[in-house]
Amino acid sequence: MATPRHAAAILLGLAVMMSAPALTAEEGPWREPNPCLHGKLPTPDYSRCLFEATQSTDRAMTAAFEAAMAVVEGRTDLAGVQRARWKSQLDEAQVRFLVFRNFDCQSVAPFEGRRGIGDFEQRSLCLIENNLRRERDLRARYRPSPQVAGRVAPDPAGSLRLQAATWTTPAPPPLD
Repeated sequence: MATPRHAAAILLGLAVMMSAPALTAEEGPWREPNPCLHGKLPTPDYSRCLFEATQSTDRAMTAAFEAAMAVVEGRTDLAGVQRARWKSQLDEAQVRFLVFRNFDCQSVAPFEGRRGIGDFEQRSLCLIENNLRRERDLRARYRPSPQVAGRVAPDPAGSLRLQAATWTTPAPPPLD
C-alpha cells in the first residue's frame, strides 16, 4: 500500500516524464544534427553522405587522439616512464571507447530507428555522434602547451582564463 509520501513521489515522477518532450521517429535519440539532408536526397546519395560523414568524423577523432598523444609526449616535466605509462593508459582508454562505440552503434542503435534505411542510418548517426563527442573531449582535455621555445606564449586577454581540462603544462597557473 502506497503512503501519501510514495504517492506524491510517483505523481511527481509522472509529471516530470509527461513534461519531457517525446522523441519522434524523425528526431531519434541523437543530439548532433544529421549532417546529411534526410528526406531531401535520393537513398543512394543519402547513404553515401552518411558513410562519408562517418569516415570524416572518424578521421577527425583519430587526429584529436594523435594530438593528445603528442601533448603527453611533450610533457618534459615528467619522466619518460611516466609519459610512457600515461600514453599507454590513454591508448587503452581509446581502445575501450572504440569497443563500446562499435558495439553500441552496431548492435543497439539499429533498433532505435525505422526499418529499411533506418538500420544503416541509425548506425551511422550513432557513429557520427560518438566520434564528434570523443573528438571534442580529447581536444578539450589535451590542449598543446602554451610554452613556445622555452617562453610562455602571450595571453591575448592579458589574464589567465579558467577552463576545465587536464593539466598538460608543467605547473598549474598561480592562484591569486
